[in-house]
Amino acid sequence: MEDIPAFTDRYQYAKSFTEIAMQNNLIKKHDDPKETAKEIAEFFNTLVANLDKNF
Repeated sequence: MEDIPAFTDRYQYAKSFTEIAMQNNLIKKHDDPKETAKEIAEFFNTLVANLDKNF
């Protein structure tokens, strides 16, 4: 078994964690939807980039 999850696994984990964070208001919301989208994308991309460092 690999120590580093496959990209698809990291993607799925990041997607799930991001959805949970959004449901629990852990991602900052802005008046401008584009700014909120940037916050969500930054959160998601940070997870994808760093998940393998913790396995």
